Amino acid sequence: MNEDWRAFLKTQNANINNDTVLDFGTNRSEEQAGYETMVLADLSHYALFEASGEEAESFLQGQLSNDIRHVNENHSQLSAYCNPKGRALALFRIFKRNEHYFLQVSADISAATIKRLRMFILRSKVELNDVSETMIKIGVAGKNAVEKLAAHFSSVPQQPDQVLTENEMTIIRQPSNQPQFEICGPIENIRSLWTALQQDAIAIGKNSWDLLNIQAGVPDVTTATSEAFVPQMLNLQAINGLSFTKGCYPGQEVVARMQYLGKLKRRLYICQASTTQLPQPGDAVMSEAENEQKTGQVVTASWSGDNQATFLAVLQIEKAENSELHLESGDGAPIQLLELPYPLEKTEKS
Repeated sequence: MNEDWRAFLKTQNANINNDTVLDFGTNRSEEQAGYETMVLADLSHYALFEASGEEAESFLQGQLSNDIRHVNENHSQLSAYCNPKGRALALFRIFKRNEHYFLQVSADISAATIKRLRMFILRSKVELNDVSETMIKIGVAGKNAVEKLAAHFSSVPQQPDQVLTENEMTIIRQPSNQPQFEICGPIENIRSLWTALQQDAIAIGKNSWDLLNIQAGVPDVTTATSEAFVPQMLNLQAINGLSFTKGCYPGQEVVARMQYLGKLKRRLYICQASTTQLPQPGDAVMSEAENEQKTGQVVTASWSGDNQATFLAVLQIEKAENSELHLESGDGAPIQLLELPYPLEKTEKS
């Protein structure tokens, strides 16, 4: 985390641990009330890579699961970075500004991810750098978010994945059940925007921001789940994170074979459970039937109320739809499945 940015957040009563803002001294009920107006979040738990050079597009096109040619100054996308077996090493939110590509990824896997990507640059005319310290990232969400942001920008992105860059800041509309944006830019600009918005907002920590993405059915990949799932298991084909027409990339044959020749046996679900321990990425989900066989695992989780966790989990479809599910063991906390906010049919853009 940028030290000047850390110092600023401290003046806002941020409780910071390992470069992650846990909270701003507000309790959960206050944070939830904030969604009726607007919430602000620090997003330093994401890292940001910059890819530049005349062959940056072709390099990324050959590495990622989505069609990088659709990324431009007005449109961003989700994309997976897979190993040769088609398992997602990382998930990126990719956008473009000033002719350079930017790739946002979970900070806990950023060092390993950029190291691996650089191995394949070889003689390509590409530079790949971690710019997390110079490009500050914040989140803005809530019913009044569009109105409040409109006071600082000439326009506000209206559709998921739309992008606007203005005043050296890039705004990305997120897929969500309510207006939700990620904004990045130089510290001076972001600090000024935060200060202006905070008068009408409640500041929230990582858990509450994660909850918005969970409720939107948008996954993340962290250390515990890296190389655990093929993109379809994470529903990427349903949220414009996967292309079946773009050509080759690591693991492409496995991903294509599953799409055209196989039957998807596991997919992403939104789940809820009453528990005193927040589920962690990688935790097992068990079926009460079949002698407590492992049915799936947690992807991301957040508190959504007192002793109530809401989380994303990749589950065996047959067991999820025909068995009682529990956290960790057959007699663990019972799991309730919630409805996804999007259809599961492929929505790839042409």
